[in-house]
Amino acid sequence: METGIIRRHPLFGLLAVLVLAGVMLRIVNVLMEPRLWADEIFSVALAESPLVDIVLATLRFDTHPPLYYLQLHGWAAIADSDRWFIVNSTLQSIAAIAVLFLACRKIFGVSPALWAAAILALMPLQLFFAENVRMYAMVMILEISLWYVLQRMEQSGRTSMPFLWAALGLGLGLTLTHGLGFFVAFFLFLATILRMMKRAGRREVIRLVVVYGVVALGAVYPLAIGALRQTEGLASWDLSTIGIHLTLTFLGMEFPWPTLAGFLILPLMLLLPMTQPASRWTVGLLVLLPLCVLLFISVAFKPVFIYRTLGLFLPFVAIALGLYADAVFRARMPLRQSAAMAVTMLLLVASINYTLRFEKAGYRDLIGTWEARSAADSIMLTNGPSEFWAVLRYLEGGRGRSSALAIQPPVRSHMLRLKQRLEAAGRGGLFGSSDHAAVGMRLVYPYVPVQIVASGQSFWLLNPSAADCRVLALADAEFRKVEAYSSRGQHLIRCQRSSGSLSSPPPETHGSG
Repeated sequence: METGIIRRHPLFGLLAVLVLAGVMLRIVNVLMEPRLWADEIFSVALAESPLVDIVLATLRFDTHPPLYYLQLHGWAAIADSDRWFIVNSTLQSIAAIAVLFLACRKIFGVSPALWAAAILALMPLQLFFAENVRMYAMVMILEISLWYVLQRMEQSGRTSMPFLWAALGLGLGLTLTHGLGFFVAFFLFLATILRMMKRAGRREVIRLVVVYGVVALGAVYPLAIGALRQTEGLASWDLSTIGIHLTLTFLGMEFPWPTLAGFLILPLMLLLPMTQPASRWTVGLLVLLPLCVLLFISVAFKPVFIYRTLGLFLPFVAIALGLYADAVFRARMPLRQSAAMAVTMLLLVASINYTLRFEKAGYRDLIGTWEARSAADSIMLTNGPSEFWAVLRYLEGGRGRSSALAIQPPVRSHMLRLKQRLEAAGRGGLFGSSDHAAVGMRLVYPYVPVQIVASGQSFWLLNPSAADCRVLALADAEFRKVEAYSSRGQHLIRCQRSSGSLSSPPPETHGSG
């Protein structure tokens, strides 16, 4: 019966091809040369740590909760190549398309489900999530599943225990997978509770509110950690920057005219669904309202990466557009049908553009250059733990499973006091047992230490920052750049002391923590 319905759908062939195109683009990206950039190196380093250390290292270094890294730890038990780690995200992204189709088919029927699956499959940012060793593809599965469970309760007007337990588990899973997973969970529960207040009894609403209250407790972790950590993102009402974030969200990386394209696509992606009753509630409460709140929080309180965070709501953009497209095709409204097809084809073009033009930054080539052109006892100074772990991953003899807590830069101020208390209690492992790694005679540091700079004649710098330059100035030594290499957005330089005499090393200082 269901198969016959699918076959009779007039656009089934086209929509199925579009879904397949999205899946194939994901596979193409996996088959290309795999590269891991800084945040992905971070994920891999944590995933290859012992289980207990994953939780501690997440607490020590990250704004995101540990659930994704625990999942990736199980995946890493099978293999540890770069491509293998990327495949984890790719399979999760493909699974998210299937989950969205199945959920929408159960809630709305086949036609909206086909539209929603095709639109999600073609979203360029979803392709980016599919080839990144980060938690975004996993988040898509969790939030779509949570949306489905809440929709089932809303449709029936009953909060049965199996659905309540499922909502609780999925809500906590979402909250403990991404640092802003609680933000998505809040709007999902809010939208359902508001609808349930009109359609169900008071008892049903109270039970759902209680479940959300437990889910909200899980937000204590990401909120507490996020409040302590410095974040980057949109910090002012800069229209150009906002336009770029919107372009990245809806049209992906490397799309032409990024400061303008995002504003042009916004009405098509969000305002078109507002014109149809079937899709108005979804796009209003699950996309437009979160976008406004997100912009306000980022500018007024704490900067947020708008495009990645707004990207968490893309499944609901796909659902809203799917409902809109189904409605206008059923009503035979030619102008609006053209608009729906135009959005879908634009996403296809943007995804192809992303696949052809975007290249992730990677470290393998540059680390190979350093190994080939440096002395056997050379020193590498890196700009933070992720780049430090990248050097060890790609340096011959440096790779191997170890705890991300084993080697860390020194800490300062309140973190130093915490370290001293923990060490006094015999629990100093949270801050590492060493501040550098030795691979043969080579030394690799996760920061730029003043004493090493002041007492040495030559060293290498990987992606030096402004803070690194200040450390060089503190060393009271004159260095000149004698070699420089760049590869895929990464930069490597060798510095050598200009004068023959060594300056006496200054007193020991603590690096950033």
